[in-house]
Amino acid sequence: MKTALIIGASGQTGAYLSRLLLSSGYSVTGTSRNWAESQTWRLNRLGVLEDVNRLSLSLHDSLALEEALDSEAPEEIYYLAGPSSVAASFREPTTSMSEIFDPVVSLLEILKRRSSTAHFVNAASTDCFGNHGTSLLDERSPMKPVSPYGIAKTAAYLTTQNYREAFGVDSRNAILTNHESPLRGPDFVTQKIISGLRAISDGLQSTLALGNTTIARDWLWADDVADALHSIGSSSKSSDYVVASGITSTLDAFTAIACEQFGLAPNEVITHEPGLRRPLEIQSVRLNPAKVQQDFGWKPSVSFQEIVERLISREV
Repeated sequence: MKTALIIGASGQTGAYLSRLLLSSGYSVTGTSRNWAESQTWRLNRLGVLEDVNRLSLSLHDSLALEEALDSEAPEEIYYLAGPSSVAASFREPTTSMSEIFDPVVSLLEILKRRSSTAHFVNAASTDCFGNHGTSLLDERSPMKPVSPYGIAKTAAYLTTQNYREAFGVDSRNAILTNHESPLRGPDFVTQKIISGLRAISDGLQSTLALGNTTIARDWLWADDVADALHSIGSSSKSSDYVVASGITSTLDAFTAIACEQFGLAPNEVITHEPGLRRPLEIQSVRLNPAKVQQDFGWKPSVSFQEIVERLISREV
């Protein structure tokens, strides 16, 4: 039986990865800051809460991190913890950057010091790339982040690379694009759109205020991302991978599909407020997932249209 440690198992991606690894015969230990207080509803919704060995762990306690690696002896380590809100990072940059970056360095240092053979996968972000206009981005593209979140993710990405190249740590980066499911937190714009349109459809409100809806992203279903993470983490290849569909769609397109599903007209129910815009924004990204497709045969199974439909039906 293979063993995996998922750091941040109570989040959306951690929950889906837990389910996938358990179904593949793994023994899975998942960490959270405090399982007694943490929201376990995602793992429960996927029906795997009781099958995950739950470990409360402070990621800023190096001794606790070391003890966790000793007691669990994982063959694969997936780092999925830390803040995931770009907007919040502008409001609280110090906290966001510390929470994202510091634990990665601590874990890599422990793995280096112990000459560990565990496969360490860091969840990086396509926000690391920043604004590149219409350029097609892959693992070799320069990173020019435009938010505190992106800056911290870039630092963690480069440090993961550095420990692999300088110290021989088996560390890999999964550069993840936006990924969605009903397990997403309510503050994310996709969830805000779905819940707002549902409220309008139910007669509870008349309009939905959004910020910049002309932005374009490459959207994935969270379960497809979990599948890619497993491919990267279980492989004998220690490298970095862009995990994306290769298809870019605007938030306006997302909203239009959602409105159609609810039987609403976007121009009648959507308003735009300048105050909801971020101080600096990535307008559009074009991503090339050729490497992850070629090395692992990975491709997303859920289309952009289906993502919106599943969010509305609450299908997990």
